[in-house]
Amino acid sequence: MVNVRDTKPGLAQAPLLRRTSLGGLRASIAPGRHRGVLLSAASLALAFLIWQLLSTFIFNPFLIPPPLEVIRTAIPMVMSGEIFADVAISMSRILVGFVTGSLFGVIFGVLLGRIRVLHDLLDPIMELLRYLSPTAMIPIAVIWFGIGEMSKYFLIFWGTFFIVLINTTAGVWRAPIARQRAAECLGANRLQIFLMVMIPSAVPYIVTGMRVAMASSFMSIIPAEILAADSGIGYLLQKSSMLLQTNRIFVALATICILGFAVDRLFRFLVQRVLARYMSYVSVM
Repeated sequence: MVNVRDTKPGLAQAPLLRRTSLGGLRASIAPGRHRGVLLSAASLALAFLIWQLLSTFIFNPFLIPPPLEVIRTAIPMVMSGEIFADVAISMSRILVGFVTGSLFGVIFGVLLGRIRVLHDLLDPIMELLRYLSPTAMIPIAVIWFGIGEMSKYFLIFWGTFFIVLINTTAGVWRAPIARQRAAECLGANRLQIFLMVMIPSAVPYIVTGMRVAMASSFMSIIPAEILAADSGIGYLLQKSSMLLQTNRIFVALATICILGFAVDRLFRFLVQRVLARYMSYVSVM
């Protein structure tokens, strides 16, 4: 006979407990994902329903076309490739301006966050210039660069640079002192502390700044293309407005929203894949 009291429940039940806990974890995660998808679908359905009711019973359908009319207008534009041509042109402009603005914003933000004298010298200038919106800079951009591609790149760069700069500076400036002291105790020099402690600590701030700047890039390209372009989504808006084609205007507006949402989700996915180990640095002190 085997005495039950002589067995070790910790060893005997460990695999069972492990399987039970993992199974419970999977069971708790799966409904959460389905719940999020269902809530998102319900939110979109409610928005379309409100849109339909407003355009049908409250406002003139010419001023606010119902969603079904916007979809019917979008189908020929998609089938002919017209909307894709404008999207490709606008996205190429956004990509160039956003990448260059983010790159320079990170570089200058790191320098301002690290070098106190440089920060005190240039911070007042940056604080003054950052209140000039890209829309306000359109006249000077046209004078400097004409109506070519450089003026669009400059406006998107302007709307991106200051946002990334401020967030990067804040991230480097607020690197936890405890981590820096711990690195010093382990024998790290100043360069190693800067590269291996301060920069990783600033990554969450940089990513946040880039996400905000991305929205600014999409908002900057529209007025730039409306006033000084012959292609792109902004030009489509301007042309449709001149012809009083509100259904095409709403197609362009919906395209901007969908593109911005998709690009932001793609950016978040890439960040989670590549920089996941650094994104927890803010909460881990």
